[in-house]
Amino acid sequence: MGPAQQSVLTWRREIWLIWLAVLVCSGTLPSLAQASNDQQPPSSAIKLVTSHLVPYSIQEGREQGFMVDLVREIERRIGTNRPVLFLPWPRAIRNTRLSTNHIIFPLTRTPEREAHFDWAIKVAPIHLVFVTLDGQVLNLEQARLLPAIAVQQNTPFEQYLRQEGFNNLIVTTSAASIQVRMLQAGRVNAWFTAKDLASYSMKELFVQGPITYSAPITSGHVYIALSKRFPRSLKTLYQQTFEAMQADGTYQQIMSRYIRN
Repeated sequence: MGPAQQSVLTWRREIWLIWLAVLVCSGTLPSLAQASNDQQPPSSAIKLVTSHLVPYSIQEGREQGFMVDLVREIERRIGTNRPVLFLPWPRAIRNTRLSTNHIIFPLTRTPEREAHFDWAIKVAPIHLVFVTLDGQVLNLEQARLLPAIAVQQNTPFEQYLRQEGFNNLIVTTSAASIQVRMLQAGRVNAWFTAKDLASYSMKELFVQGPITYSAPITSGHVYIALSKRFPRSLKTLYQQTFEAMQADGTYQQIMSRYIRN
């Protein structure tokens, strides 16, 4: 390449760099950081994941769960209508942690989970209680002395009692049905779970006789949570739509169908 050709190429490159700088400074061309944060994956790339946990999300039944109803209404309003995928809970949590495009619900906030998710929408309070069928109203110390307490595996329910030093736990994979049968058969003395979950399950399973709930042992909230580095624009759209549903009464209308205390 001769000197003249090199001069032409250098001149063209300088013109290109000047033009690019003008676009960036004028705001016509976003910065790379902004493009990375605002870029939204295709609609099909966003995954809505949950697991069977009444009354929050119900995989099969005449009702779908209030968290599913809320998320589907948000999806309807923003015009995307993505499917809700029911997965085993450990897989749903793992997939959300490892991706940048997952919406997971219902998720409760714990110190171990805190840094791994974007806690985008606080949906509803959750109160953990001891449930009995023999009239006992338990506190934490009384429950510690019982022979057997049913609790669901890999949940904040189990985690809380483990942290409190309980060594009388009967751990199951079921969220409700097995624990209720164990209570009815006298195989466990109490069941530790969310009050809304227990109340809904007892009615769905037609449990007869007195059902006793302790005062809340600990409380928190359930969230619609996101993967870290989730698209900022879609997060904002979800939050604004949820707030609109609270303002127009849709939120309370959905919740009233499931909260049956």
